[in-house]
Amino acid sequence: MLAAALDAALAEPPQRVRALVLPDGRRFWLKRVERLSGRLRVQKGDPAKAFAAERQGLQALSDAGLAVAAVVAEGADWVLMPDAGPVLPEVVADPGRGDAEKLRAFAEAGRALGRLHWAGMAHGRPAVRDVCWDGVQARFIDLERFRRAKRAGFWQAADVVMFAQTAFTAWPEDNRWLEAALEAYAVSAPEGALAAVRRLAVWLVPVEWLAAGLWRLRPQSRELRAVGLTLARLRR
Repeated sequence: MLAAALDAALAEPPQRVRALVLPDGRRFWLKRVERLSGRLRVQKGDPAKAFAAERQGLQALSDAGLAVAAVVAEGADWVLMPDAGPVLPEVVADPGRGDAEKLRAFAEAGRALGRLHWAGMAHGRPAVRDVCWDGVQARFIDLERFRRAKRAGFWQAADVVMFAQTAFTAWPEDNRWLEAALEAYAVSAPEGALAAVRRLAVWLVPVEWLAAGLWRLRPQSRELRAVGLTLARLRR
């Protein structure tokens, strides 16, 4: 069933991400090199390089025994992964899940990020929508900015800033989920990681000032509001 669904999807016009749902209910995700041209290519960069970085990241995390989406098949410009569960914003929005499970999902996300950093890597963009929860593990997806990185260095600190920024964007009035992740990260991250995060949050003060000014012009922007909340929290 999977082979037939894959062949059919590959024969269709390329999409960056396509869901493959089998008759038995299993879900897979086919990810292909994004087709960009003109302005979008300038804005987003070379999609082939991003795809290569993701492939490298998926392999590196898997080889290190870290929590990442599995790869069940791949080709020159595509990878096929089984569904790893809903992403964290979907977990929070699910009324069928209790707060205890939601907090556990974020704690596992923070712990997984700390272990990734211990392994000498950086996700590159660990937004809350780039972490899946299957009820047991928090798994990373969308590793298009993956890189090897110095422990407690700039790129690993930037990972934490990105995670916090997207959490405050989604839940500016409720920091329970972020705090659960940061607490777990603190005990699993490399020595000096939190100090590096604080330093980066201080260096980004001019960005905070700029975001505050822009927010006055665009008070509906959740992203701009989140900048100040994020950097103030991470400087503590």
